[in-house]
Amino acid sequence: MILDVKQLSHSFGEKEALTNLNFSIENNSIVSVLGPSGCGKTTLIRLIAGLEQIQKGEIFLEKSLVANKNLNVPPEKRPISYVFQDFALFPHMTVLENVSFAAGSKSNKKQLIDQVIHLAKVENFLEKYPHSLSGGEQQRVALARSIAVQPKLLLLDEPFSDLDINLKREIIDDTLHLINSLESSAIVVTHNAEEAMFLSDAILVMEKGKLIQIGTPHDIYFKPSNLYVASLFGETNIFQSKVEDNTCLTPLGRIKTSNLSNNQDVDVVVRPEAIKLNLEKSPLLNPNSGVVVDSKFLGNSAIIHMTVNDEKNNKHHIHSRVMGNFLPPAASSVSVTLDEDHVFIFPR
Repeated sequence: MILDVKQLSHSFGEKEALTNLNFSIENNSIVSVLGPSGCGKTTLIRLIAGLEQIQKGEIFLEKSLVANKNLNVPPEKRPISYVFQDFALFPHMTVLENVSFAAGSKSNKKQLIDQVIHLAKVENFLEKYPHSLSGGEQQRVALARSIAVQPKLLLLDEPFSDLDINLKREIIDDTLHLINSLESSAIVVTHNAEEAMFLSDAILVMEKGKLIQIGTPHDIYFKPSNLYVASLFGETNIFQSKVEDNTCLTPLGRIKTSNLSNNQDVDVVVRPEAIKLNLEKSPLLNPNSGVVVDSKFLGNSAIIHMTVNDEKNNKHHIHSRVMGNFLPPAASSVSVTLDEDHVFIFPR
């Protein structure tokens, strides 16, 4: 186990930033801390790094206590490296000098530097200074410098947030390969669920300083613990309903429930990809049907805007995500079936 966090709480004045966090991270794993701005993600990794003094709880690195209320092992004496959101490169040093400085006086320094330069793909701008580099190049240098320390645990704070989408995909992929090529673990702070799923062996979902759910990307996506977690993974259709005879009524028909009491008020979350559509020749008079308002082509997929009427004839605007070659024109009638792997029901 590279990291154990026990009963960790932290406040800034009256504001409680973290509340009783407990989790562990295995050796040679990548874990994402996922949640919106202000949920406590950066505070958490600053405490792990030793940049903040713990107020309550304990942190163990490689089974050794490094922080509690009375102890704070300095950051430079912890087996970690930190990639800051603004990269924090030394402006007066070239790329090569930044990486060399991080490698310190290690016995294999030359071999280590050559390996890191190759893995991080920074060989084409070694003599440049940080101010002359693009955002993507600075990101690569920050990663190279952090890995040259040969940390047991790499901490990355929103490392891809300022990159354009095409460059982001490339650098995320390279970062994944870079971490996997080393005997290191990593914690990646992000508000982007797709990044978290792509990079991680496990995801820690946070909200308002609390740890809401821990699991593999597959578990977090297909078994969200509540409405908040389900909503992190893109757009959703949400309906309020009530359990009756182990079902709940929605504008898309009745949906079976389990482990919920009759008369329980619930939120029904239906992801757009759960809604499968078939084009019909004429309007259907049942809740499992709708009328197309617009179709938006997105390449491999398309978003279909449609209206459906519930049993009381109230209209609901609903989005469906389908294959990109299905683009029904406005005013088309469609029938609806649901993939229940993407439907979730939570007590309200």
